[in-house]
Amino acid sequence: MKTRKSLVVFGLVLAFLLGASVPGRANGKIMVYSPWKDEIMQKFGALFQKETGIKLESINISTGEIHARVKGEKARPQADIWHSVRAELLDKAKEEGLIAPYKPANAKFLLPNYAYPDEPAFTGTTMYPLVVGYNVNSLKKMGVEPPKTYDDLLNARWKDKIIMPHPAASGTGYAFLVTVIQLFREKGETGIQSRKGWDYLIKLNQNVSQYTRSGSAPAKLAATGEFPLCLTFYDRVFQLAGEGYPIAFTAPAPTFAEPSCTAIVNGAPNLEGAKKFMEFILSKGAQELAVTLGNYSVRPDVAPPQGAIPLKDIQVFRDDYKWGSKYKKELLNEFNSKVAMGKKTN
Repeated sequence: MKTRKSLVVFGLVLAFLLGASVPGRANGKIMVYSPWKDEIMQKFGALFQKETGIKLESINISTGEIHARVKGEKARPQADIWHSVRAELLDKAKEEGLIAPYKPANAKFLLPNYAYPDEPAFTGTTMYPLVVGYNVNSLKKMGVEPPKTYDDLLNARWKDKIIMPHPAASGTGYAFLVTVIQLFREKGETGIQSRKGWDYLIKLNQNVSQYTRSGSAPAKLAATGEFPLCLTFYDRVFQLAGEGYPIAFTAPAPTFAEPSCTAIVNGAPNLEGAKKFMEFILSKGAQELAVTLGNYSVRPDVAPPQGAIPLKDIQVFRDDYKWGSKYKKELLNEFNSKVAMGKKTN
């Protein structure tokens, strides 16, 4: 009897060391990897726990760092959910076996182009346009208007005055990269060819002071007046303006306005909890919470954030996310060698 009890104890210890869950433990919490700030994830976590009884824990780092982390943990996954990431990166992650197939039942309530009906492994969950953020006081002091078009960003007055995230580290930066290359591509150009697109980025590089690893850092640096301009997603401008910072935005047309997606990590320690989160994040309650934090809802029955450009007034850029996924390595190599060329990254 003593030997049997010892074997049971040994088995529980071994299960713990191997990362297996003792009954009840897995069902009690999920781990979410997301670039969203702690305070935002805490609000979603409180609502999720209230509705499901499951605690939400999160690690909040840039999209590029999340990709590397999930890849490094593939043999022994630590996260259940990868939240707020673009389709280009999730399509790549799907090829790498990093995300698991699951289409939430609540996807039926989404705007059709946000549901990704042909994608079994990820679904659009929020949307925020890619915009030019600017410090109102800085531009007033300079006596200039904010850039309203992509070409306006090339004006010599902005030399070393723009800050943006690096495409290799940030989903925000990568969204801008793929937008420009596709936007300026001419007939007959294939792969990553885009003579005018790469020429544009080389010229813009003269006005970029530095590239950040974090997608949210540029907006904060513009809001505090360290730089007059930044490239960022709208939700960060919304949140910082709400905190009293003198930051506003323009949205060059066509505007990158693809949804931010969510997926279940392949081999998630709490698969059932992860599925509940996928249903939860598309619920009307969660979508209404997202709107109060500067996100557009992917549901037609939830209005956009107060003060935001109505979706019907946005000329949306049609991103080919399959192309962005297929050529990611080549695009980043070309960007590093032809555009950034050793410019400081912080």
